[in-house]
Amino acid sequence: MACDEPFRAFFPLGLLAGICGVMLWPLFFAGIDPIYPGTTHARLMIEGFLGAFVLGFLGTAGPRLIGTPHFTAGELSSLLALYGATVVAHITARYWLGDTLFLALLVVHAGFMGWRFVKREDLPPPGFVLVGLGFLGAIMGAGCVAVSEIAGNHGVMLPKVMTGGGILLNQVWVLFLILGVGSFLLPKFLQIKGRAEFAESRTPPPGWAKHAVFAGVVGLVITALFMLDLVVDAPSLTALGRFISAAAFLFSQIPLHRTTAPRLTITRWLHVSMVLTLLGLLLPVVWPLQHVADLHVIFIGGFSLIALTVATRVVLGHSGFGGLFSMPLPFLAGAALLLSGSMVLRFSADFVIPMRSGWISVAAYCWMAGAVLWGWWVLPGVRIAESGG
Repeated sequence: MACDEPFRAFFPLGLLAGICGVMLWPLFFAGIDPIYPGTTHARLMIEGFLGAFVLGFLGTAGPRLIGTPHFTAGELSSLLALYGATVVAHITARYWLGDTLFLALLVVHAGFMGWRFVKREDLPPPGFVLVGLGFLGAIMGAGCVAVSEIAGNHGVMLPKVMTGGGILLNQVWVLFLILGVGSFLLPKFLQIKGRAEFAESRTPPPGWAKHAVFAGVVGLVITALFMLDLVVDAPSLTALGRFISAAAFLFSQIPLHRTTAPRLTITRWLHVSMVLTLLGLLLPVVWPLQHVADLHVIFIGGFSLIALTVATRVVLGHSGFGGLFSMPLPFLAGAALLLSGSMVLRFSADFVIPMRSGWISVAAYCWMAGAVLWGWWVLPGVRIAESGG
């Protein structure tokens, strides 16, 4: 089951990695863990939590979209081994090793999918150009970060290489995946009418190339604006450019005002998560000096909430409980509200310095409570085949 649908293995592991990454803050502020958890937290949330949800989703949906066989047992085992080793390396603060292993994980996964793309029966949606650019950015980013860590261990500092690599890995990768995959899936989830649809074909159907070029141009522009921050001190201006580019692509592909889906739990929180992603891109225009606070709006309200909401539909749909889509899902609403509270507290913490540690700890507890609530109700479905519903 996991070979055919890798989310069954990756989603539980990713949730566990995320809880471990968030738990570090209360442990640190309580004096239990004396090591400042900034780097470990960031790595576990991007490479551990979000990485698992990305690999699990793409490993499941990718072969289906292009009409190729699913992963073999050997392929899945190699991915899981590299993933587990990555998480363990970061938990033990061997960052250079964790980043190197994650680089290997991305390259191996890209190789498996690249071989399938060559053997494809169908083309992926044009927005998946952004998925490819995102993975390329993540590979480059992980490589830059790993090289910087190794050089730093030998007394050679590469601050711009480290910063640039971190931007590609922590921001560009997941943002492009959301825009690329979202341009295909979200209109289906939200039942948006009146947008271009492309028939399954091995060769580009009419209009496919135009949409693919548009996605590629948007991706290159956003990447250039991120990299411009390394050489130009104009954070508000570059942030505004990124917001406009992402919003233009998003609303051209996902015109939310034409949604015909009923206001159900999944569709409602998909709307909220996309709005919060855009808000997180816009906030640096207003508060460019609160970079970390602004990022947590994207990471928690955008990336985390989208991951859990889409994963809810994936797990329910593949375990025979698709009928629940049209019903209220209080567990998802509760988890989403807890994540939203975590986002507000973590963002506000950087504006109330005397109470910062307490607010971050409470934000961490809210995130973990939301994750546990979601996992308790959703993750049992990973053990159920669709025919078993």
